[in-house]
Amino acid sequence: MAEAISELKNDVATGTEPAQRYNVHWYRSTITQIIIVGGVFFCAPGMYNALSSLGAGGLATPWYANATAAAGYVFMAFMCITGGIVVSKIGVNASLFISSMGDIIYAGSLYLNSKNGTQWFLMFGSIISGMTDGLMYAVEGPIITSYPEPDRRGRMLGLWVFMRNAAPVIGGAIIFGLNNSIDSSGGVSLETYLVIIGIMCAGPFIALLLSHPEKVQRKDGVKIVFRKTGWIQTFTEWWKIVCSPDILLLCPLFFTSWFYGSYIGTLQTQYMNVRTRALCAFVIPFGDIAGGFMIGYFLDSKRLTIKQRARWSFACLMVLNLALWVWTAVVTKQLEDQQPVIDWTSGSIFGSTFALFILFDLATMATQTSLYWIISQMSDDFIALSYMTGTLRGVECAGQAVAYGIKSSDTTNWLSIGLNVGLIVFSLPFAWVVIRKIGVVEFEKITYAIQGGQNVKVDEDKKSIAESVEKSETA
Repeated sequence: MAEAISELKNDVATGTEPAQRYNVHWYRSTITQIIIVGGVFFCAPGMYNALSSLGAGGLATPWYANATAAAGYVFMAFMCITGGIVVSKIGVNASLFISSMGDIIYAGSLYLNSKNGTQWFLMFGSIISGMTDGLMYAVEGPIITSYPEPDRRGRMLGLWVFMRNAAPVIGGAIIFGLNNSIDSSGGVSLETYLVIIGIMCAGPFIALLLSHPEKVQRKDGVKIVFRKTGWIQTFTEWWKIVCSPDILLLCPLFFTSWFYGSYIGTLQTQYMNVRTRALCAFVIPFGDIAGGFMIGYFLDSKRLTIKQRARWSFACLMVLNLALWVWTAVVTKQLEDQQPVIDWTSGSIFGSTFALFILFDLATMATQTSLYWIISQMSDDFIALSYMTGTLRGVECAGQAVAYGIKSSDTTNWLSIGLNVGLIVFSLPFAWVVIRKIGVVEFEKITYAIQGGQNVKVDEDKKSIAESVEKSETA
C-alpha cells in the first residue's frame, strides 16, 4: 500500500529551517548552551556515573548498593515525568541550579558508608540524588532537542553525549590512578570519593552561566520561546503529552533502554578485582562517546531522507542490542563455570568481558541519542519537549529501578538476561508504529507562538508550510 503522504526528503521539508543564516554571539549561541548543560552534567550525574561504572558505587558488595540505587531510580522516574511542570514554573536556570546539587550528597553518603558503614545515609543520599537528577533530565532534555538548529541537531546530541561521558572518562582516570595498585576484590579507596566530591561541587557554579531561553541566539534566527501558562493549562498539556499514543507506544523501548546496567555492574563487582573495575571506569565511557557521535552524524546525514535515517538507525541498533545479549549469555556461562577473579592480565576471559562492556555502552548511548532525536521530530516547543524528554527519561528510570530491584538480592543471572531479551523483543512492534511515521507524516505537534500575550496554536500554519514545500519539490 502506498504511503498516505509523500516522503519528506530532508530537514527543509519540515518547514523549520529558514534559508537565511544569522551571526550570533558565541556566549548566546546554542553550542555554548549545550556545553554549559554538558558541563553541569559532567560535574553531577557524570561523576555519579563514573562511580557507578565501578559497579555498586565502588563498594565491596553489590546487594545493598543495588537496593539503594533502585530506590533512587524510583524517585528519579517520578521527578523526570513530573519535572517538566517544575521547570515550567520556576524556569530553566533555577531548575538547572537546583538539580546540580543532589549528587554531591549521594557521593558523600558513599564515602561515609565506605568509611563508617552508615547505610541509612546511603539510602537517603540515593533518594535525594534521584530527585535532583530527575529534575536535571527534565530541563536538560528540551535544551538539547529544542535549542539546536534542525540541520545540526544530531551533531549537537553527539556533543551532549561527549560532555556527558567526558566525566566518566576523566573520573575514571582519577579512579584508576588512585586504585590501580589494588589487585584484590573489595571497595575503592576513600580518597576516590573525596576527589569526586570536589569535582561535583563545581556543578552549581557552572549552572549559573546558562543564558535565559529568550536570550539564546540561533543561526537560523528562530527565537526560543519559554511560555508561561496557568496551572490548569500546564496540567492539561502535560497530561495530553504523557498520554499521547506516540509516547505510549515508545514507552516499552524507553523502559528497556537502560535495563542492562544493573546486570553489567553486578558482573563487574562479582568477577573483577578493583583495579580492573577502575580500568573499566576509565575506558568504557569511550564507547558511549563513540556511540553518540556515530549515530549523531548519521542522523544529520543529507544522503538519506529522514524516513531512511529513522528506519535504518532503529533496525541496526535493535539487531546490535540483541546480538550483544547472545554474547552476554556465552560470557555468563564461562564466568559461572570458571568463577574467576578477573584481572587485566587474565587473558581471553578479560578480553571478552571487557569488549562486551564497551560495546554495551556504545549500543545503549547510540540508542538513547536516537530516542532523543525521534522525540525532537514530534515538537519544537520547549515546554512540550520538557514533558516528552522527561517522560522518556522517567520511564527509563522506572526500568532501571526494576532492574536494580531484581539485582538487590542474589538472583540468578539468567533471569536478568531473559528479561532484557524479552523486553527488547516486546518493545519492537510498538516502537515500529512510531518509527515508520517519521519523515512520512506530520506528528500532532504541540507548538505555540506568543501573540498579544496569548498562547496561539500554530500547527496548521506549519502544516501548510510543509505541504507547500513538498508540492514545490514534487513540481
